[in-house]
Amino acid sequence: MMIKLSCLLPLLVASSIVAVGAAGATEAATPTEKDPLRAVLAESKDKNRGVTIYTHGASIALVVTALDDRYVFGRSQQATRIVVRIDQIDGVAAAF
Repeated sequence: MMIKLSCLLPLLVASSIVAVGAAGATEAATPTEKDPLRAVLAESKDKNRGVTIYTHGASIALVVTALDDRYVFGRSQQATRIVVRIDQIDGVAAAF
């Protein structure tokens, strides 16, 4: 039985985010350090580098332009404005 890597990528990304979050979270950490998902999104904004957001089986490639408590704002080559609710994100992949 052959499994496509593209089918496993969102699962691997999500599981690695959970593992990093569980291992790295401490009581003295800042809110961004406690939430690795927000940390990756903030790093995309700071470095002006692209990320891929996985949500409900879809993948959205974007560069984060703004980040607040509920939404991620971004842009891509296809769209000048992309808005994604943070609570709907399953995983994030980045290569900085």
